[in-house]
Amino acid sequence: MRETSVRELIAATGGVLIFGNEDAVFSNIVIDSREANKNSLFVPVVGEKNDAHKFLESVYDAGCRVAISSRKDIFSKPDFNIVLVEDTIKALQSLGIYLRSKLSLPLVGVTGSVGKTTTREMTALALSDLKVFKTPNNFNSQLGVPVTISRITDEEIGIIELGMSLFGEMERIAKIVGCDSAIITNIGTAHIENLHTKENIRSEKFHIMDGMKAGSVVFLNADNDMLSNPPKREGIIYKFFSAKGNTDCDYYATDIVFHNAMPEFTAHICDRSIKVTLNVFGEHQVSNALVALAVAHHYNLDIESASKHLSSFRGFSHRQELIELKNLTVIDDTYNASPDSMKASLSILKDFRARRKIAVLADMKELGADEVKFHREVGEFISENVKPDAVFSVGELAREIVNCTDIFGKSFDSNEALEKYLLEYLEDGDVCLFKGSNSMRLFDVVDKIKNYEKFIR
Repeated sequence: MRETSVRELIAATGGVLIFGNEDAVFSNIVIDSREANKNSLFVPVVGEKNDAHKFLESVYDAGCRVAISSRKDIFSKPDFNIVLVEDTIKALQSLGIYLRSKLSLPLVGVTGSVGKTTTREMTALALSDLKVFKTPNNFNSQLGVPVTISRITDEEIGIIELGMSLFGEMERIAKIVGCDSAIITNIGTAHIENLHTKENIRSEKFHIMDGMKAGSVVFLNADNDMLSNPPKREGIIYKFFSAKGNTDCDYYATDIVFHNAMPEFTAHICDRSIKVTLNVFGEHQVSNALVALAVAHHYNLDIESASKHLSSFRGFSHRQELIELKNLTVIDDTYNASPDSMKASLSILKDFRARRKIAVLADMKELGADEVKFHREVGEFISENVKPDAVFSVGELAREIVNCTDIFGKSFDSNEALEKYLLEYLEDGDVCLFKGSNSMRLFDVVDKIKNYEKFIR
């Protein structure tokens, strides 16, 4: 982020300087008081339970000298430059729009119900013959996106992840980003508790086009029935990709084979065909890699070079992370779960060579009134498509998965009980997949197994 003055902050937010002077400057934005330093603008977020205005004194002590505030009755010092605004979150977003207006590099937006982060990473790799900026960690929300924009410096292109879970959220953050091109990976059931229907999720996701100029391109997954017939937006160009070999698409994959669940395929990128080898699990990764290559082609990069960069991707911690223990293989996919991502992860087992294939599943959260139905559908999917040797679950909802399979299985009321059973049950040559919502803390069970004497190399 370039150095920005309080004068610019006032103009961007419509705020009023109540302490300090307009010539003061800052060069980074923080919403976490623990990250504040002498170069920071501190934005205190007011939530349902916490009001971060109480940290103004602590950020001052850390050297921070610029802040915004929606309150007048706050800690102050003569050299603490504070701009009064009506709403700190809206002010942060307005500042994000202003900072974006000062950038000239193209920004590629990435959204979808599942696969956003993996697609972001793959796209960044495919573009890495350029100097690439990408969303750090999970800064993809209405708070995280403006902070993300502020962190762009001298890069040549940016990959920005846009997440949403509420009505209106995508519209707000898309106007901050002003994408030059955008990817929608799929429309599924993640956050359906808040958005009620898949149609609503689809409508909200397409707000990623808000702020896009005429001639901008949106890359859509033609294999997802909610994306094959997009709402028309004047001036926007739609390009489609298909991992199922749909030759009517601009980009498609054929000749998909798996080497221990890791795909190899031929990517057809307009008039080019190229062999792609991935080092991550699952058929769904073909779509992610295909659209990454499509974006590289759109920005006139060498496709062979982009494909080589993609082969270096190994995934993330707790996201289909491969853990090779002593004669035991663990697939740790415990970061989060939705019906679509759980089915995708389970499909990995189908193409894995192992003595026994075991699925350990926990509750999927935020699914609303149909949560039981969604869990039962996963059980039916396992019986019809995956057929592992065993399915174990923890949590009341995940119990429904086991009950709806014809596979050997057991349900447990706690991670401790599950862990105790697995430490005895797992044997040499097994592959064991762990998948559940983050709040179920299945990663704790994975950690115990990793450190159990029986499995340590």
